[in-house]
Amino acid sequence: MNKYINKFYNAIRAIKHKTAKQNGTQYVKVKSIDEIKDVHTLDYHDLSELDLREYRHLFDYAPDVSIPTSGVRGWTTNVIWPAPDKMPNGFNPTKILEQAKQPVYRPNSTGKGINIAVMDNPLDVNNPEYADNIKFFQGPLNNQNVAPHKHSGMVMGHLVGKSTGMAPDANVYYFTKITYQDRKKRHKEYANVLRSIIEFNNEQKPENKIHILSCSWGGRKKFSPEIADLLNQLEQDGVKIILCDSDYVEEATLSGRDFMPCNNPNMTNIQPNVQKEVQELLHMANISKVIGIPTNMRTTPLESNGWQYRISGGESSSAPYIAGVYACALEGNQLFMTRPNWQQELNDILKSTATQTEQGNYIINPSGICTKVSEIVKQMEMTIMKQQSNQNN
Repeated sequence: MNKYINKFYNAIRAIKHKTAKQNGTQYVKVKSIDEIKDVHTLDYHDLSELDLREYRHLFDYAPDVSIPTSGVRGWTTNVIWPAPDKMPNGFNPTKILEQAKQPVYRPNSTGKGINIAVMDNPLDVNNPEYADNIKFFQGPLNNQNVAPHKHSGMVMGHLVGKSTGMAPDANVYYFTKITYQDRKKRHKEYANVLRSIIEFNNEQKPENKIHILSCSWGGRKKFSPEIADLLNQLEQDGVKIILCDSDYVEEATLSGRDFMPCNNPNMTNIQPNVQKEVQELLHMANISKVIGIPTNMRTTPLESNGWQYRISGGESSSAPYIAGVYACALEGNQLFMTRPNWQQELNDILKSTATQTEQGNYIINPSGICTKVSEIVKQMEMTIMKQQSNQNN
């Protein structure tokens, strides 16, 4: 490689190491391929000494494997890559990350006027991608000083990120939860946070009440009866709840586990352990079809500064994506939320409007959802006008 190019990359490497040190962290110097084969996300990794030319497969999404079992799952802007002559042919991770910021199938509406509560990990409220959307913020209930988490940046990015979100103009009420390892302690924490959400919502004027609650964690079947009761109470109070659980969408599962794009609907040639897990998903709650949520291979904000690219989206990214879609559908259509069981009706619309691929899979159709909700609202408005006209006569 040209010695000047080599000097250029060494200079960049030195600057990144210096900047990281100034920010109180440091890069991990990776000396062998084995050290990164099963890394979830490359972040503050220095790969400059590696020769990656024969390892393109480590950074690829394999459409015939719905749940990745090996290889790098993603990377951030805090990675020092090898010089170009040591990289796989045609592989440009920086370009891939940049091009993946635009959300897939973002509709024309932006969720303006819709209030979304988010219950997730500690958050950096000053991140410019979503700082303006946060209208209320509740930190940890025990006043713990906990650093922002990558998960929260990903959730907010899919939901309302200026560059990456499905509903970039929606209002967010953010409620911090701490995910304790101990199950009982975790359930108690979640229950307490849900109570605080209910109390907050009860104090709001009608126009400021919560419309949607996005939770990138398991649902009623996975938690205590106490949590299920609190979720039911929020639903009865007129909140649409979105969880990482299929028990809210009978006869279908909303999955970011990556049936989209999946070119293998019959699941042939899939590793046995992966096939078993996929089959279990398909049989949950009498599932008759899988609706893919396109959060694979997308970029979202890091917990503070920078960006993260994730090869596999997962259910955690599906919840904010769907919440964003519903916010877009409800923008200007708040009358829809006066319908009986409107929350379940949104699920039905999502299922009925899903687009079927050539491979026989189904993909969420955000524009179709928005159109259908608008059509229903127009019919409601016409009915109201007729009723008013008849009363005047």
